Amino acid sequence: MRILHLFSNYKWTGPADPAVTLAAAQQDAGHDVTFRSSGYLKGGENYLQQRARRLGIEVVIDLELRKHRTLMQNMGDVRKLTKLLAAEQPDIVHCHQANDYRITRRALARLARSGTPTPPLIRTVYDTDPDQVTGAMAAELRESSAALLVFSQRVIARLIELGVPAQQIQHLNTSVDLERFDPTREMKDLRGDFDFDQDDFLVGIVARVQPQRRFDLLLDTAELLRERCPRFRLIVIGRGSKLEWVARQPARERGLLDQNVFFPGYFYDDEYPLMLRMLDAKLFMVPGTDGTARAVREALATGLPVVCTRRGMLPELVQDGETGYVIDETPEDLAAAIQRLHDDPALRQRLGAAARQYAQENFRIDQQRDTSIDVYEQCLARAQS
Repeated sequence: MRILHLFSNYKWTGPADPAVTLAAAQQDAGHDVTFRSSGYLKGGENYLQQRARRLGIEVVIDLELRKHRTLMQNMGDVRKLTKLLAAEQPDIVHCHQANDYRITRRALARLARSGTPTPPLIRTVYDTDPDQVTGAMAAELRESSAALLVFSQRVIARLIELGVPAQQIQHLNTSVDLERFDPTREMKDLRGDFDFDQDDFLVGIVARVQPQRRFDLLLDTAELLRERCPRFRLIVIGRGSKLEWVARQPARERGLLDQNVFFPGYFYDDEYPLMLRMLDAKLFMVPGTDGTARAVREALATGLPVVCTRRGMLPELVQDGETGYVIDETPEDLAAAIQRLHDDPALRQRLGAAARQYAQENFRIDQQRDTSIDVYEQCLARAQS
């Protein structure tokens, strides 16, 4: 099957990882996959292209494919893409972002007016907050897509409520590299490298440090736990241009910095799974640009119990009382969940084992790949009937 993926961004952020990972899995299964990303780089580099190469995907950047709609550039992309589609004749076109979807719809409409057969158009919906799904968005998706691949069950319910036929929607499980985050792998214990004792209770959050990510709640909670759980340590794994005033300085003012709250930085490649393995539990407050919360999925795959809020699709990823806890956004609720894990090592072990089992059953890339190919084949069959 000839599959064309379009992704209107050049940054390795948000939906980039699931989009490229899916394309790579399809290619590994023997399909002819082309992945086009943004040629508009703002003077920088196409980081998506660099990361995709590690997965064996050569990203094509012969279109502007800007993240946001710009009239002249979009018109140019529509003309170019129309010619590319006519020449390459993909069996399926799969869009991942709002603007590449906008451009592709217009290119396919041009082809149709010229009498050229058009491939089915598939759209992945990465939105995980049903409140962000508008009637206009639902109408556009309903009218122009052969099928929608949606990660969040709550968003699926919202789309159906807004008039998108249920048969047009397919739930798609998220995926994670289960081998990379396998908790049984022989790996170095980093606690000694950071001067943590084996009886320290290490709870981590992996997130870009930004005001909206509720670091105020985390620091309030750390203050409560300083007295209740003297061995509690909050590990902030991440970076951000606002890290100093959003988190580090407030932690310093509260007397928490390097006592109860630590900022070891951002970690790449093999160092990152090692950091997760060092933890006893994982926190997650507010999803960022990746609504599918990759950091939560990776923690579950590592066998860590996760404490999260009710935002987005977090309650769909964490089973309350089974693989972690879903809490209200108060310091008292967050502290109570953490203390419960602190006080009961057997509970931590049980929740962690269930988390790993859940990840193995639900986050497999072969499962995601097969679901997508099944949807493609159904769309092609309907188009040919």
